[in-house]
Amino acid sequence: MAPEPDGSLAHTGADATPWLMGGAGLLLAAGGGALIVSRRRRTDDSDNDGSTEN
Repeated sequence: MAPEPDGSLAHTGADATPWLMGGAGLLLAAGGGALIVSRRRRTDDSDNDGSTEN
């Protein structure tokens, strides 16, 4: 019979998955917020386009 190994299995990094998913969600939310703000600003600017037409 082979001797039983001492210690634990190798660490694969799977314990970091929740942190990575949380970070990705945060970045997506920040990007969506920036997109909404930029579209809102562009819409506000289109009302006053500098034209002198009545």
